[in-house]
Amino acid sequence: MLHTDEQLMLSVKNGNRDAFRILTDRHYANTLSFIYRFVKNKTLAEDLCQETFLRLWRCVPTYRPIAKFRTFLYHIARNVCLKQLEKEQRTPQVDSLDTSYGEDDEYSRPITVAIADTRYSPEELLIAKEMHEAIQTAIGKLSKEHQLVFRLTEVQGLSYQEVAKILECPIGTVASRKNAAIQQLRKFLAPYRANL
Repeated sequence: MLHTDEQLMLSVKNGNRDAFRILTDRHYANTLSFIYRFVKNKTLAEDLCQETFLRLWRCVPTYRPIAKFRTFLYHIARNVCLKQLEKEQRTPQVDSLDTSYGEDDEYSRPITVAIADTRYSPEELLIAKEMHEAIQTAIGKLSKEHQLVFRLTEVQGLSYQEVAKILECPIGTVASRKNAAIQQLRKFLAPYRANL
């Protein structure tokens, strides 16, 4: 019998460690994807995802099913990411050629491997890489609040209501931030659209 996430979490609270494993299996991949979009480093994202589930485990004794479990989990993941982003602002990050430059598509491999791949011409790879970098740069120019709303709604597919609970703000604020993010992204990416 399948249990809801909230039921599983209450079962964990009652001492059922297997229920926590089921929750982890259900949500690990999406949580990792959510975190990766913030930190853009697979190894770091995996570490932060483990940290998120560790914090979730620590929250078990005080857990109450007030909001959806996924909202609760993403709230924890958001805090872990924000803490990491603050830490990174104090120390610069350097990428290598072994860093993946795409996301969850055919370009999500190290650039050194992609360049050696004969299925794509160097020109196509360069255009794809430049477009990906332009989009990521544009998203990076958004304020933290606008980035978070954009990623939660567009990348993770959460509703405005779920995002409002995660961010602990009114739904109208979520809608306003999403609209502002889209307007800013259009402005940042206008030169690229003109060249297509």
